[in-house]
Amino acid sequence: MDQKIKYGYWGVRGAGQVGRLLLAYTGATWENVKYTTREDWFDKDKKGLGFQFPNLPYLIDGDFKLTESRAINSYIIKRSGKTELLGKNLKDEARVECLIGVFTDVRTALMPLVFDPEWKNKINDAVAKITPKLDELSKFYGDHEFSLGYLTLADFYISEFSHYVENIAPEVYAKYSFLKKTRNAFEALPEIKKYYAE
Repeated sequence: MDQKIKYGYWGVRGAGQVGRLLLAYTGATWENVKYTTREDWFDKDKKGLGFQFPNLPYLIDGDFKLTESRAINSYIIKRSGKTELLGKNLKDEARVECLIGVFTDVRTALMPLVFDPEWKNKINDAVAKITPKLDELSKFYGDHEFSLGYLTLADFYISEFSHYVENIAPEVYAKYSFLKKTRNAFEALPEIKKYYAE
């Protein structure tokens, strides 16, 4: 029987959502630990769970404890045996890493606005900053639903990020059709559909 994983993060999507989606997609047996108060994490579990580098999200697999989302995501994929999510060969693995790097640049420019009360005054500058990268991503995706013509970790990131783009800059979401196309294809996957239905 598959050992149950504990996956902890705040009760929001944020940096923890890709890990949740990976656990759902790979068929892991897992418990979704959601923190709703600062006290539960900072005063209790951050000190008490025995992490070498305490942070959220975290993953506990038996006596193995891990933090940092990139490391966690890679661990979930390799643990499941679905390593094609990292790329089917050496070159595709490099392409996936490259895409995640480009995506991270876009995310870094846009995500601070989510929590900024003055975000409406800053959105135009952020959009101007991310437009060249989105142009490049759009060209790379082309007519594909998924970045490499098959599902990879990069598509998990892009699909999840598309929700933020749609809410903060709907005109950008409408302009870059690959965001909607990838999200629709991703959320139509049976495992992902089931996760969002629960």
